[in-house]
Amino acid sequence: MRMKAQTASHAEKMDNAMPTLQITLPEPLQQFALGRVAELGLDSPDQYFEQLLEEDRRRKRDDDYMEKVREGLVSGAPFPVTPDFWDKIADEAEQECRGKVVQ
Repeated sequence: MRMKAQTASHAEKMDNAMPTLQITLPEPLQQFALGRVAELGLDSPDQYFEQLLEEDRRRKRDDDYMEKVREGLVSGAPFPVTPDFWDKIADEAEQECRGKVVQ
Protein backbone atom coordinates (compact mmCIF):
# COMPACT_ATOMS: atom_id res chain seq x y z
CA MET A 1 0.00 0.00 0.00
CA ARG A 2 1.27 3.46 -0.82
CA MET A 3 1.33 6.15 1.84
CA LYS A 4 2.04 9.71 0.88
CA ALA A 5 4.64 11.37 3.08
CA GLN A 6 2.74 14.65 2.88
CA THR A 7 -0.96 15.31 3.30
CA ALA A 8 -2.97 18.20 1.95
CA SER A 9 -3.78 19.66 5.36
CA HIS A 10 -0.13 19.77 6.35
CA ALA A 11 0.95 20.90 2.87
CA GLU A 12 -1.14 24.03 3.28
CA LYS A 13 0.97 24.95 6.30
CA MET A 14 4.26 24.34 4.51
CA ASP A 15 6.08 26.24 1.81
CA ASN A 16 4.73 25.04 -1.54
CA ALA A 17 8.31 24.85 -2.86
CA MET A 18 9.23 22.13 -0.33
CA PRO A 19 9.94 18.85 -2.10
CA THR A 20 7.87 15.79 -1.28
CA LEU A 21 8.82 12.15 -0.87
CA GLN A 22 6.49 9.24 -1.42
CA ILE A 23 7.20 5.99 0.38
CA THR A 24 5.68 2.53 0.15
CA LEU A 25 5.05 0.65 3.38
CA PRO A 26 3.61 -2.77 4.13
CA GLU A 27 0.14 -2.53 5.66
CA PRO A 28 1.28 -3.33 9.25
CA LEU A 29 3.89 -0.56 9.18
CA GLN A 30 1.43 1.89 7.68
CA GLN A 31 -1.07 1.14 10.44
CA PHE A 32 1.66 1.48 13.06
CA ALA A 33 2.76 4.85 11.61
CA LEU A 34 -0.80 6.15 11.49
CA GLY A 35 -1.36 4.98 15.06
CA ARG A 36 1.79 6.80 16.22
CA VAL A 37 0.66 9.96 14.41
CA ALA A 38 -2.60 9.84 16.36
CA GLU A 39 -0.90 8.95 19.68
CA LEU A 40 1.57 11.80 19.34
CA GLY A 41 -1.11 14.29 18.28
CA LEU A 42 0.60 15.07 15.00
CA ASP A 43 -1.20 16.58 12.04
CA SER A 44 0.09 14.09 9.48
CA PRO A 45 2.41 11.16 8.80
CA ASP A 46 5.03 13.46 7.30
CA GLN A 47 5.47 15.15 10.69
CA TYR A 48 6.08 11.71 12.25
CA PHE A 49 8.64 10.75 9.62
CA GLU A 50 10.32 14.14 9.93
CA GLN A 51 10.73 13.52 13.67
CA LEU A 52 12.14 10.05 13.02
CA LEU A 53 14.64 11.41 10.50
CA GLU A 54 15.73 14.22 12.82
CA GLU A 55 16.28 11.71 15.64
CA ASP A 56 18.31 9.52 13.29
CA ARG A 57 20.36 12.51 12.15
CA ARG A 58 21.16 13.40 15.78
CA ARG A 59 22.05 9.78 16.54
CA LYS A 60 24.40 9.66 13.54
CA ARG A 61 26.02 12.96 14.54
CA ASP A 62 26.56 11.63 18.05
CA ASP A 63 27.94 8.33 16.72
CA ASP A 64 30.33 10.21 14.40
CA TYR A 65 31.47 12.38 17.30
CA MET A 66 32.11 9.37 19.53
CA GLU A 67 34.07 7.69 16.73
CA LYS A 68 36.30 10.78 16.54
CA VAL A 69 36.78 10.66 20.31
CA ARG A 70 37.76 6.97 20.10
CA GLU A 71 40.20 7.76 17.28
CA GLY A 72 41.72 10.52 19.39
CA LEU A 73 42.13 8.24 22.37
CA VAL A 74 44.25 5.80 20.40
CA SER A 75 46.06 8.34 18.21
CA GLY A 76 49.24 8.57 20.24
CA ALA A 77 50.83 9.19 23.58
CA PRO A 78 49.00 11.63 25.83
CA PHE A 79 50.57 14.97 26.68
CA PRO A 80 49.65 17.67 29.17
CA VAL A 81 47.38 20.43 27.93
CA THR A 82 48.37 23.51 29.89
CA PRO A 83 47.69 27.22 29.51
CA ASP A 84 51.07 27.47 27.72
CA PHE A 85 49.90 24.82 25.25
CA TRP A 86 46.77 26.88 24.44
CA ASP A 87 48.84 30.06 24.16
CA LYS A 88 51.10 28.34 21.62
CA ILE A 89 48.08 27.10 19.64
CA ALA A 90 46.61 30.62 19.64
CA ASP A 91 49.93 32.11 18.51
CA GLU A 92 50.23 29.57 15.70
CA ALA A 93 46.69 30.26 14.55
CA GLU A 94 47.27 34.00 14.59
CA GLN A 95 50.49 33.64 12.60
CA GLU A 96 48.83 31.31 10.11
CA CYS A 97 46.02 33.80 9.63
CA ARG A 98 48.62 36.42 8.82
CA GLY A 99 50.24 34.11 6.29
CA LYS A 100 53.26 33.15 8.41
CA VAL A 101 53.39 29.58 9.65
CA VAL A 102 55.23 29.14 12.96
CA GLN A 103 57.25 25.94 13.27
